[in-house]
Amino acid sequence: MDITQRILADHAARKSAEGITWFDAGDLRRLGLQDQLFTVMQTVQHTLRLRKAHQVVESHGCIDRWSLEDTH
Repeated sequence: MDITQRILADHAARKSAEGITWFDAGDLRRLGLQDQLFTVMQTVQHTLRLRKAHQVVESHGCIDRWSLEDTH
C-alpha cells in the first residue's frame, strides 16, 4: 500500500463528522511511514491533485501537523 493509500484508509477510519482528519508525526509512525511530516503531506497533496480527488490537504498554518479534508 503506498503512502497516499495508507493516509486515505486512515482518514476514512478516523475522520470527524466534518470530514477532517489531522495527522502528526505520531500518526505517521503508527502507519509505518518513515518520511518527514511535510514530505508526506506534499506527496499526498500532489497525488490527490493528480487524481482530482474529493479530499484536500491543509496545514492551516500549523508546523507540527496537517489535515486531510473531504470536499464536496
